[in-house]
Amino acid sequence: GVSGILEPPDFPSQDEGSVTLTITLTSAAATRNARVECTDAMVKVTCPPYFLQVDLHGDVHEQQSRATLLPGVVSVKVPKQQAGLWPQLQAKGAAAEVKERRVAAIEEKRVRDIALLEDKKEKKRQDGDYVFHKQWDLEKEEKRTIERLAEIHKQKAEQEVYAWADKSEGRENPEEAAAGGSATVDTYFDKQLVEGVRELEDGAADGVVPLPGTYHKKTARTAALGHSASAAPRNEFDLRAEDERFTERQRKEVEERERKAREDEEFREARAEAAAEEEKGRVERAADAVRRAGMKEEERRAEEEEALRVADAKAEAFEAEEAEEEAAREAARAAGAEAPGVVEGGAEEEEAKPAETAKAEEERLMGRRSGASVNRFEAENIAERHRVLGDAYFKAGYVAEAR
Repeated sequence: GVSGILEPPDFPSQDEGSVTLTITLTSAAATRNARVECTDAMVKVTCPPYFLQVDLHGDVHEQQSRATLLPGVVSVKVPKQQAGLWPQLQAKGAAAEVKERRVAAIEEKRVRDIALLEDKKEKKRQDGDYVFHKQWDLEKEEKRTIERLAEIHKQKAEQEVYAWADKSEGRENPEEAAAGGSATVDTYFDKQLVEGVRELEDGAADGVVPLPGTYHKKTARTAALGHSASAAPRNEFDLRAEDERFTERQRKEVEERERKAREDEEFREARAEAAAEEEKGRVERAADAVRRAGMKEEERRAEEEEALRVADAKAEAFEAEEAEEEAAREAARAAGAEAPGVVEGGAEEEEAKPAETAKAEEERLMGRRSGASVNRFEAENIAERHRVLGDAYFKAGYVAEAR
């Protein structure tokens, strides 16, 4: 009987290679609404509002399973993947494990069905492509036949002309000369033949009609006949494989572009680092040059100050000597005034004093002895000293002395 859920048979028919399930439906009329689904691990029969789902003890070949619908009875025969008798029909174990096995088998069947559907579409496309290229073969065969007939007619006419020429010129063995002018007929379409026609042309004279030639690998008879009974598409003309190869080429191109981009970025970073290092070195060299220039300037100023100090010391010493000489002269003049008898010698001394005074004044102003050699640095120091002394005389009101 039936009460909500169809009950599986207690003792299914089985042998070493297959197992057969026979399910009784509610009525003969319910057979038209029955539906059978099978996976590698499960058999499910639905007959609204009832259903039967059996998780099988072992794995089966779902693609080779067969279901027979009879009035009021559904018979399902599934071949086993591993030969041997099963101790029971249903799988035993934890419910979670059985469910996981069932779900995995359903997913595997779904993927397999999608692949079969894609193969069916590709097979249909290849069949249409075969018809298209076969029509091309027929057209090319017609053109080949026309060109061959024209070439044969041309060769026959040439042989007749050569035979007539040989006969007119009195050549010996004109038949051999004419026979030597014949050549194998080879047209443009003969070079495109893949198979057929050529090997049968010799038998055409015996009444054998040659089959049309094939001009493409897709229409080659030997390969086409071998795949005509197969539902699977031919791999060598499968566009999906070409798409996969194209996708692989695209992936490799993307990887190559990314690799070049990384190399360019690394090169730019290295160049930026080198430029930064070069700029840092340039700044350091410029700072070092400024530092050296500052040190040289300080040394020059120190030398100038030292030279001015030496010049001032010399000037002070010279002024002190002049003051002593002036004091000595004043003392001499005072002594001469006290002794009036000495007149002539005093007159000579008075005559020599202006010249000596002028020379001493010149040496005082120049800051060196008269007639001594002067370098550029000393000359600049002397000129600067003269300008300082002139400004001092002018401010004090001694205009003539300043000039």
